[in-house]
Amino acid sequence: MSRNHVTTIVVIGASGFIGEHLLTVLADVKDIDIRALVHRKQASKHRNTNVINADLLKPETLDALFSDNCTVINLAYLEQGNLDAMVNLAKACARNKIRRLIHCSTAVVVGNTHSDSVTENTCCVPISEYQQTKLQMEAILLEAAAGKFEITILRPTAVFGPGGKNLLKLANELSKGNRLINYLKSCLFNRRSMNLVCVENVVAALVFLINAEKIDGEVFIVSDDDAGCNNYLDIQKQLMKQLRIQALPLPVIQFPMALLAAVLRLANKSQTHPVVKYSDQKLAGVGFKKPMSLETGIDSFSSWYRNQ
Repeated sequence: MSRNHVTTIVVIGASGFIGEHLLTVLADVKDIDIRALVHRKQASKHRNTNVINADLLKPETLDALFSDNCTVINLAYLEQGNLDAMVNLAKACARNKIRRLIHCSTAVVVGNTHSDSVTENTCCVPISEYQQTKLQMEAILLEAAAGKFEITILRPTAVFGPGGKNLLKLANELSKGNRLINYLKSCLFNRRSMNLVCVENVVAALVFLINAEKIDGEVFIVSDDDAGCNNYLDIQKQLMKQLRIQALPLPVIQFPMALLAAVLRLANKSQTHPVVKYSDQKLAGVGFKKPMSLETGIDSFSSWYRNQ
């Protein structure tokens, strides 16, 4: 990361799961000024980081965050008022003449697709309110940025890692739940796509996009779906091994995927296609290389979980 390109990096949503991991990485980068939005005054835990009390729903508080030609990374998702917050953010970015906005969205804005492979060109038909809101947030920022500042959208799949909520439910079920029910889930879910992505890879993608070229107005997926083990059965096995949980002495009977799809529809899940994969080949095509394998990420999560 060069001082010639970036002097100030503004992180909005810095206190969240991804934000904490991002600040840890940015704190080790020399010659940058990090400004983190917080809702109440607090001391920074990270080197080179200034915390600034501001509120996306109070536009008059936002100008203190920015400086000319800074880069803004937005990770925020509020309990309510997200669309107004994005309007306020876009206006503040334009008013303060920022260089680039990197907005972290989600890959599930595509909705309940029936395609085996999702790319940035897949038509988005969001089903849930969360998916609809996330896609609207993207649209507001893309429209507002045109001709005023650069913008890039990053769409991660299910982000997991130490301190995160994804994989917690499965780890709790395996370590504390009913062993027979866990076995039956193995049979039903078997090769269902988990669509996990290591938080380290998401953070690395955000950092990469700070100085990447020819990405203005572009949308990028980041995922670990290229890993063959990114399915329920393989991840369950790896977690059980790392958490030292012995499996039942029964062979796993893999139920038909059509049965699982029917169960997901009955449960009113927002994604009912069991083997959908999200491709991040576009991001790789502009030079991004993921620093962590999915297997290593699961081991890291397991180590953190054992220590809790």
